[in-house]
Amino acid sequence: MWIVKTEHKRDEDGGTVALELETEDKRLDVNVRWDGCAEIHVYSVTEENRELRDTFHTCDLKGMIEELQNLDAICQDFFGEGSYWERKEGEEE
Repeated sequence: MWIVKTEHKRDEDGGTVALELETEDKRLDVNVRWDGCAEIHVYSVTEENRELRDTFHTCDLKGMIEELQNLDAICQDFFGEGSYWERKEGEEE
């Protein structure tokens, strides 16, 4: 589940130009803009701290999601039953 931390508005018409979001578990946060550009931060979260592990920047978020879904499908085909990638009943291929 994503939590909206900040919504950035345009002065002239009040439209949303960017969002700052964070997952409930604080493992991901993202700055996403109206034009599809996004910066995604991946964190390691422990009881002691929250440490930045990686950052991804893209100006084609939908394309990146599509490619990751394709990667998931290939991994499911190659690793299959008994692996992390195993399809659960009712899951889409």
